[in-house]
Amino acid sequence: MSRMKKITIFTGIGLLSVVVISILAVNAFVIQRPVTTTPVIAEAKPYEWNKVKLGGNTLSSDGSEYFIWTKSGESNNWIIFFSGGGVSWDARSAAHPIKIMNFIKGGDTGNYFADIPFYMLTLLGGMMDTDKPDNPFHGWNVVYLPYSTGDFHIGNRAATYSREDGSTFTMRYNGRTNVRSSLDWIYANVAKPDKLLIAGESAGGFGSAFWAPEIASHYRDSEIFQYADSSFLKSDKWPQVMKQEWDSDFTATFGYAPEADIIGAAFRANGRLLPAGTVLLQAYSVYDEILIHFQNKINDYNGPRDQKLIKEWSEEMRQSVAALAATVPNYYYYLTDYGLNAENGTTPHTFSTRETFYQAEQDGVKLVKWLGEAVNQQKRYSVGSEFLGTTAPAQE
Repeated sequence: MSRMKKITIFTGIGLLSVVVISILAVNAFVIQRPVTTTPVIAEAKPYEWNKVKLGGNTLSSDGSEYFIWTKSGESNNWIIFFSGGGVSWDARSAAHPIKIMNFIKGGDTGNYFADIPFYMLTLLGGMMDTDKPDNPFHGWNVVYLPYSTGDFHIGNRAATYSREDGSTFTMRYNGRTNVRSSLDWIYANVAKPDKLLIAGESAGGFGSAFWAPEIASHYRDSEIFQYADSSFLKSDKWPQVMKQEWDSDFTATFGYAPEADIIGAAFRANGRLLPAGTVLLQAYSVYDEILIHFQNKINDYNGPRDQKLIKEWSEEMRQSVAALAATVPNYYYYLTDYGLNAENGTTPHTFSTRETFYQAEQDGVKLVKWLGEAVNQQKRYSVGSEFLGTTAPAQE
């Protein structure tokens, strides 16, 4: 695989080539940014991103400002979207955030966003394009929660770490405070939605699954959907990381214990914690290059990424999906090998905010159609059952 293809670093926001990054760096001051700081949703113009400064104790991991973006539509339907953007699980990973210069210099591009990238809004397409007529979420309102804490949106610790050169730095695992402040703003500005989609991609898929029960409890009279896009990282380290590194107080906060398959644990719990009738949805690229890369790093594997490793990750993900499909009510999946790279046997990472949201297709069913029918037409079914060695259930 070429280097330009490799540098999709667990962001869920597309392929960032060295050329694109360089251009963005040069034009940092001419990129169109949110020009409105919006205290209440009523003041927002339709289909324009507006920055909401939350203040208080909200911070990115490097101590810079944290904020959310919101976009109003013309319906009473809402998306609450948790951004992806990597992960930090120890001092070594925390010492290597994603930076523009990493892409330019080559080598390891980094593990997480330490602040909110100035260019992020320029890369938000897919289902975030709510003014696009063929988007099933055309006319919906959006609250977008950026991710700059490396902790799956749940941490609650300021950790002092040492770099390889002996210098120290503070890593602010501040995800829990950022989310709670974001939700305070949402609850104050969003009344009862008709439909509510609690969604996220990559690291944000974990966040959406963790926080969905609390959000849903505030909007029990809404029709609720929870969707995680490309969020499978299995590691026996998760319970320790969530307790020791992130101080997430996970079991007390979310009502169940963390496991090696943390997204599977979240979806199983959500099957009982979310209001009856909530629809649970997952999408996966079955040989996801970035998830494989990160799972190997978290589990301390430093060797080459060969076909054996690709197959192992894929089989573990499929086992998780199969177990959820067999046990969790109102659960549906979309599995695809769309974009399979014949050279190295991997597939791209995430769909939600990329053009692949409209392009990805499996068994004659496009992802955009599957998700749109599940949410808007009460036609719920799974796609890609052949990857589980099963027969697809009848469409509702």
